[in-house]
Amino acid sequence: LLVYFCAYVLVAGVRLIPVPAVAGAGPAPGWGDRPEVARACRLSMGMAMVAMLLMM
Repeated sequence: LLVYFCAYVLVAGVRLIPVPAVAGAGPAPGWGDRPEVARACRLSMGMAMVAMLLMM
């Protein structure tokens, strides 16, 4: 379980790396269109799970 969540945290962290925006890709996203916020929340949950598993 510890190895799984360590891998999950690494993959989630890599997904947060910004990619260059394409010019003319459309309107700027609003607060409802922010998938990076959900990814950051999942990353923090995974980091907390790794810390909890290390303490067990």
